[in-house]
Amino acid sequence: MFVFGRIAGSVFSFSVGRCSQTVVRRQLRSTANPKLPQNLKTSPGRFSQLRSADGIGTGVSGGSRCFHTSRRCSAPPLLWLLFKPIAKISAVISGRVFRQWWKVLPKEKRGDIFAGHLRRHYGKYLGMAAVVSGTVTVYYFTHLQYTPITNRERFIAFTPNQFSSIADVEYNMHLQDFGEDLVGPDHPGYKLVANVTNWLVQNNQDIPQVRDITWTVHVVNQPIKNAFVLPHGQIFVFAGMLETVSNPHQLGIILGHEMAHAILGHAAEQVSFLQLVDCLSICVVAAIWALFPSDWMALLSHWLQNKFAKLLLEMPYSRMLETEADEVGLQLAAKACFDVRESAAFWERMALQDDMEEKLDLDWLSTHPSHDQRAQHLEQLLPQAIELRKSCQCLPLSTENPLLPFRALREGLKTGEIQTAKVLVKVPQPPPQKSSTPGGPVVTHSLTDEK
Repeated sequence: MFVFGRIAGSVFSFSVGRCSQTVVRRQLRSTANPKLPQNLKTSPGRFSQLRSADGIGTGVSGGSRCFHTSRRCSAPPLLWLLFKPIAKISAVISGRVFRQWWKVLPKEKRGDIFAGHLRRHYGKYLGMAAVVSGTVTVYYFTHLQYTPITNRERFIAFTPNQFSSIADVEYNMHLQDFGEDLVGPDHPGYKLVANVTNWLVQNNQDIPQVRDITWTVHVVNQPIKNAFVLPHGQIFVFAGMLETVSNPHQLGIILGHEMAHAILGHAAEQVSFLQLVDCLSICVVAAIWALFPSDWMALLSHWLQNKFAKLLLEMPYSRMLETEADEVGLQLAAKACFDVRESAAFWERMALQDDMEEKLDLDWLSTHPSHDQRAQHLEQLLPQAIELRKSCQCLPLSTENPLLPFRALREGLKTGEIQTAKVLVKVPQPPPQKSSTPGGPVVTHSLTDEK
């Protein structure tokens, strides 16, 4: 899940910790014909083992992390981070100054005075508008690039070095936050995540971004149901997510989705998009504070403007990025011979849990698509994903479709044939130990139904 936090105007949030971690270094050999064992749960040793490194990973080794294809002149990162508050404060002050100037004018002469002012300074205002609009237009079109794999055109405001420095700051901040919650490399959950990650990396060596990124694994011993990957390839999986997935195939789907965010450069893209929205909203903010007769009305309108911008621009864009990561992540998992049907099954189970808890999962009020929509979309992509999996000479899939039981349970709940269902019953885990192998065994939960 792609989440956002404290840096760059609350744009992205990454959780990491200070402990030992596994580094998936660049592979010199590509496995062109992988055959994933069917019983991954009991045979994690069949995965290629990862190399363990002490200390903290520092990013790409033997390759470049490229969000841009060419060197361009861009504003320094600090200027970008300060632009939003400075520009909005300036717009508010300018609007209030205009309002106060307008109030002191005689009511019967306001029109004539304002028209005369515009006639006297028409050239200045027109020239300023032309310069600003021309600069913004040139800057926008010179900062367009195409995403890897999907070849989608998007706006990126940062050079690779600039965004790298921003991501490093966020990484170091979270190193302090989760320093005591990371499990060691001997923890079963850590080994599972490392094995699944290595399998994804080995079998997607044809993608330059997969080869060039140094992928590192962190497992955080917290009950949060989340996983994410930083732009530099640091993978973070929380214990709550390991409890939520039913098998390594589902974990492979989740990690493929998160790795897709890093491969596609979604973090830099989303930060750039939010900065662009802020630039375009400055004139709106100035107009609000200039036209509304009182500060409280302007403040309320300003608040509504922010909410509408999130609802109509930021959230739809975030959902688009999540859908794109779902599609690319499914391809990564298919090439690594995971059971791609588990992608739709996982989100169908999450939708079933929402049904049981009577939650309203409205995607238009969220940064992510609803669980039901993700399940349906991934189910539509399964025929292509299965063909891609076959082309990689993977072992055949089982005849039992993991999606069908959850689909049947949801239909039964809707029709009333099934009255109750117990979904993902939580089993308590032992408290984390302070030794080199903290934590307990990874626990998975089954789904049962009662009539």
